[in-house]
Amino acid sequence: EIPPPDTQAPLKPDVMILGKALAAGYPLSAVVGREGFLNSYDKKFLLQVNKTVGTLAAWHGGIIASNVFLEALEGRGGSDGQPLLKIGAKEQFSNLVRKCDAFSQSLNARFANEGLPVRIRNFSNTFSVDFLNKSLYNSRYPQYLLAEGIFLGNYSTGKFNLNADVTMSDWKCLEEKFVSAASKMQRDGYFEPMKSAAKTKLYLSLMTKFARNYAWIYYNQIMNDKHIDIEVSHNHPVNKFGHFWSSVGMIVFAYPLLFWYCDPLKGCLCFFLTHVVRQSGHFFYEHQDKNIEKLKFGHKDASKKEAVVFLSLATLVYKYRETLYDFVIQYIDPSFLELTLEQYVLAIALFTVVPHFVEICYQYGWLRGVSWALKILTDPFTDLLDFYTHVVIHPKWFLDLKEQRATYQLDITTKKVVKVA
Repeated sequence: EIPPPDTQAPLKPDVMILGKALAAGYPLSAVVGREGFLNSYDKKFLLQVNKTVGTLAAWHGGIIASNVFLEALEGRGGSDGQPLLKIGAKEQFSNLVRKCDAFSQSLNARFANEGLPVRIRNFSNTFSVDFLNKSLYNSRYPQYLLAEGIFLGNYSTGKFNLNADVTMSDWKCLEEKFVSAASKMQRDGYFEPMKSAAKTKLYLSLMTKFARNYAWIYYNQIMNDKHIDIEVSHNHPVNKFGHFWSSVGMIVFAYPLLFWYCDPLKGCLCFFLTHVVRQSGHFFYEHQDKNIEKLKFGHKDASKKEAVVFLSLATLVYKYRETLYDFVIQYIDPSFLELTLEQYVLAIALFTVVPHFVEICYQYGWLRGVSWALKILTDPFTDLLDFYTHVVIHPKWFLDLKEQRATYQLDITTKKVVKVA
């Protein structure tokens, strides 16, 4: 039974974990408990009830040290039959607890008399620091104690332990230094409670920094995706040439028509034509290494071909829309199919991007999906910077068509491409 110092009501724990002091500092720990909680039958173990685990499990040095230590606590252990301890362990422990309680009371009285918003509390010989003011800078108190020569066991939280070797002069010295550190901290204004305006300013500052850091992380992610994309899939001069001029077309014609003039039909037509130029470099010229292409995030050669097939089918559907309309209205509400040409083109354009966006969001999260979408939207602008050296290229490169069934291998360092099959 362990009587706590505040209520003196006996505690009767069902399970306890003992460590460190069990063997006077030697590596030994144990889980002990009342019968019925731990003393259970387990046929998988040789002794049925005893289980030893851990790096130093059943180490004889720790067990011997524990036996000597526990015998000393019980008042035995001397070679001549006399107790090892001149003063019993329980009496020593009780004296230590009384000294710790007296130290807390005396120091808290000093804090109160000096008008300092600090208090300490203890359980046995373990102390912690409490602050009465909700100041942003309360955590600086351990630093002021450092300046007084007091080094706490747990610097960040202000917790510390004292042992039975502390003398009366040590108690007085600690009390003076604790009060001195608190007085200097109050004089410097660090105990002032946080005002409403300061709290609002702090929260806004934290939110701004958080948003800026998060934006920077995803900016780096987008630029890294662009870099990898260029490294593994944009090495042929014709491909770079096509990307530069298609980017010019998108920025000058497609984007203004879509986002400024809100003309989806002309905007999507310009977007389609510029993408024909853009993707021709991939389909007809880029000697793509299929293995290295896997490093890319987003559309790859296969998914681009799927998009081409989808656009071709969409064109056929529109051409034979009347025949399909007469067939489909037998099964669904005809109002569902009553789309204008602009609505139809815009829906088809969205279906070339949205499914892949949804797939990325499902696999990697919506933030990764948004970063991919931003990469796609900003590609024309960054491509101007990446491919401006290929505004004009030698005509010979237009004759360097790739073999559609060939297998290519790219040296990512030298950028040399070799046909291997």
